[in-house]
Amino acid sequence: MNSKDFFNQFYKKTKEHSYSKSLYTFFENNVRPRLTQNDLKILELGSGYFSLFEDITNLSADITAIDFSSLAIAKAPKSKITYKEVNIVESTFFNEAKYDLVFDSHCLNCITNEDDRDNAFKNIYSSLKADGLFASELMIQPEVGSVSMPFKMIKTAVELEQEIISHGFKILYFMISKESGFTSIVEGREIKCDLLKLVVQK
Repeated sequence: MNSKDFFNQFYKKTKEHSYSKSLYTFFENNVRPRLTQNDLKILELGSGYFSLFEDITNLSADITAIDFSSLAIAKAPKSKITYKEVNIVESTFFNEAKYDLVFDSHCLNCITNEDDRDNAFKNIYSSLKADGLFASELMIQPEVGSVSMPFKMIKTAVELEQEIISHGFKILYFMISKESGFTSIVEGREIKCDLLKLVVQK
C-alpha cells in the first residue's frame, strides 16, 4: 500500500474538499435503492478529509468514514459523521460484523500489494453483517491493451471478479463503463482506464 507520508503530502497540498462526483451518482443510482432498512451502519473506506456522505441527504444511518492519513482525519469537518484514522489492511478495527454497507471511495485501487489487498478484502468481509453489502467503483484495464499508473493497482475485470468471489462475496451488480472511465496524465501521456461499478453481498 502507498505510504502514509505519500497521502499526508497529498492532503497537505489539497486546498478544497472534494470527492469524485461519479461516487455520488453510483451511490444514489446503484447502491441506495438496495438499502431498504432504516438506522443503517455504514463504513466508508478512503474518505480523505471530506466524506461523500456529508452531501447525501435523507439517509438514516450511523456513518464511520476512515482514512489512514492522519492529516486527512485531522482536517475532517466536525459533523454527524465519525472520522477515524484506520488502515484497512490491518485487522484491529475490523473485529466484529456490524456494518450494513461498506462503501469504497476509491481506496482499493490505492492498495498496490497483493497481500495487503487480501487483508483488506478479509477485513471488509468480516466487518459486514450477514447479507451486508460492499460497493466499489474501481479502475480496470481497458478492453484493448493495458495501462499502468503510479501508486495504483489496476486489474482486469476478470481478475477483480475472481478476487471478489474468492473472498466469499456474492455478486449483485457488475457493470463496466467505458464512456465514464478514468483518465490521467502520466509522463505527458493520457492514460485512460475503464471503470467497474460493483455491488456484492456477504
